[in-house]
Amino acid sequence: MAARKKKTPTMVSSESTVSVPDWSLLPVELLHIISKKVEDCFDVVHARSVCTLWRSIFPFPSHLSRPSYTLPTPREDPPWSLEKIPLFLFRPRALAASEFFLGGIGRYEPEEEEEEELPSPIQCSVKVEIPGSSDPRLINMLDCQILPLGHQYRMIGCNAREYRNVAVLHLNHEGEGGGDGDFVVLLNFTRVLFVLRSSEMKWRRLQPFTMATCEELFTFRGKFYAIFINGDVFAFDPHFQGLTHLKPLELPNCGSCNDLVQSGDDELFLVEQILPRNDDVFDFHRLALRVCRLDVEAGQWVVATDIGDRVFIIGDLGNVSCSAKEFPDGCGVSGNSILYTNMPWKETYFYKYGVDTGREEDDRNCWWYSRENLVTILSTSPVVALRVERSNEPNVKDIGATSEGNRS
Repeated sequence: MAARKKKTPTMVSSESTVSVPDWSLLPVELLHIISKKVEDCFDVVHARSVCTLWRSIFPFPSHLSRPSYTLPTPREDPPWSLEKIPLFLFRPRALAASEFFLGGIGRYEPEEEEEEELPSPIQCSVKVEIPGSSDPRLINMLDCQILPLGHQYRMIGCNAREYRNVAVLHLNHEGEGGGDGDFVVLLNFTRVLFVLRSSEMKWRRLQPFTMATCEELFTFRGKFYAIFINGDVFAFDPHFQGLTHLKPLELPNCGSCNDLVQSGDDELFLVEQILPRNDDVFDFHRLALRVCRLDVEAGQWVVATDIGDRVFIIGDLGNVSCSAKEFPDGCGVSGNSILYTNMPWKETYFYKYGVDTGREEDDRNCWWYSRENLVTILSTSPVVALRVERSNEPNVKDIGATSEGNRS
């Protein structure tokens, strides 16, 4: 459906004359029927690329739009803008099968007079250097393999040093789909949490329930989740009528740094970076992971040794879960693995459960670096670019050189 509006009625060869259909000539009534049957957001993008008529009938997919809300500020600052950004894992087909990009995809729709100068009348913009691209800031999504990974919210215009992140809960189904439903915003200012309801448009300061610094905010099944630097996790509903303390399982003589990863609408996982401690000194040479799944009904964490065919990607652009089956064959990505993209080094590996590190003191019942595949972080802004390739290093070598420097 990526045909251009420019007509090419026939193609002549030595064997026969082949008619090329002009998709722009389909009856409008039929186009309306087709528009209601297309569900994949990038199929809609392809349809909108046919001509001006098709673009007027196929609405821009809500999954690719970035709805924003103008919000007041807790102090004497200009108004802020709350933006909902869809996240994708995508790969231009012109690149090697092992190179991927993780980040948001923004809308780009040129003016009518520019239409003939571009590869298609509509593109989605990604500001990243692409080898061989005529414009390194633009990728034609018609040429990409794309995996949707959910979305994240960002507070645009908030330049305060204390600002860390924001989370949003919609109170009805209309709001979930990007409509005008009521919503609640939770704002993390390091040691202070502010809440705003769309019905009031006024920030209120929450009473602190721990003295630790709040690291990150998440939402899951209609609740907010706040994770703190001391490892504590608190869950509460948007009305703040109940507070549940989801304390991680004890780790003897260890320190930990935690991340939450949501897998669909059904499961929430806690990924702990375990740092053994010798004489009150953390041993960065033996960084390992423990993964726990939230038992929602019991309100507690349960150790998980298998996450199925899923791959957890944890980094500054959000923590996401995707199926390894969606990756191209031969790219080196397999299920039941975890990847960090926010480490201070350019080369890293996937974590896998039960890896033999070659050291007797290392617990096999943890997730360790698997050196089967080397991951090179090509860039981290504005999107994460990475390359996966087969590694020649065995698992039994020391991993300390790539572990030191992890966040504290």
